[in-house]
Formats: sequence, structure tokens, C-alpha cells
Amino acid sequence: MNAPVLTPLEPPRPLLASDVLFLVEHGLIDPNARFELMDGAIIPMSPKGRFHEAMRERIMNWLREPWTAPFGITVEHTLVLDAETIVEPDFILYDRARSIADAPLTGADIRLVIEVADSSWAYDTTEKAAKYAGFGVSEYWVVNAVDRSVRAHRSAEGLTWTDVRDIAPGASLTPLCAREQMITL
Repeated sequence: MNAPVLTPLEPPRPLLASDVLFLVEHGLIDPNARFELMDGAIIPMSPKGRFHEAMRERIMNWLREPWTAPFGITVEHTLVLDAETIVEPDFILYDRARSIADAPLTGADIRLVIEVADSSWAYDTTEKAAKYAGFGVSEYWVVNAVDRSVRAHRSAEGLTWTDVRDIAPGASLTPLCAREQMITL
């Protein structure tokens, strides 16, 4: 028998954030495509449902209120957390003294990240929460768009949060960076 001998292929290497950004910049990936890069793997994001958009609108209205603290707010901002991770959180509050045009945001710049989840709750509260902690984000909220509960992550240490609280629907919540800015979801 002259059957060909198959040599095992090397496992594919993880995609790097720089690879993905290059592919988007050169038109090989649609810039409007809904995905995130997590540990080198492209994770497709579900289409935004009506509960997701209704909750985003509610949070946006809260963010439009006058704030005494000097924060910038960005929506669905591309954030490179590490060499193999790119996310686009629904909202980021960052120090206004910092211009996002000058350099990428760092964990030290970010005061609060808010993700709205209608079908991504498990992913947002586990893998993504660990990545935000590792990046050095001060506070991370995951808002359940369907039942209006919130999981608030505070005090990051390494890839974990030492203070994780589940906030019931209808309860008030204030960000650590602006204690006067209460929201009830």
C-alpha cells in the first residue's frame, strides 16, 4: 500500500489583537461585524435585542444627567485588554483629563465599565469579568437587560474581583467614582 502518511498539523495559533485590527483596517473584516476577541479566539456577538437596547437607552439617559465628577463617556469603544483580547463594552466612564484621541485607554484611566447582557450574562460575568479585572478596571457592572438585575464587580486583584454584589431589580446603585450619581434599573 502506498497510502500517504499524514503528519499532524500544528494547532492554529491564537489571533492577536494586532492581527484583527489589521484585518479590519484593510477591509478583510467588516468594521461593523459584531464580535469580540477573547484569548485569541473570535467570539461572535448576538444581535442586540429589544431588551438590550431599551436598557442601553435607560443607562444613556442616566449618563446624560449632569455629573459633578470630570468623566468622559464613550459608547461601544474598542478596547484592547491584552495581546489576544479585544472587547467593545456598552459604556466606559474614564478620566476626562485623558483624551482617547491621544492614546488608548488603560485600566488606570477607566473608572467604570458597563456591559448590558440579554443573552451573554454567563460570558460577561466570568471570562470578560476576569479580563477587566486583569486590565485594572476600577469597577465593572453587568446589567441583565431582561430582569434588570446588576452584578457589580469592585476591587480587582489580579484576574479576580474581591467585591462582587448582585443588585436586585429596582434597587439603586451608585458608581464608586461618583457617589452622588444614583441609578435605579
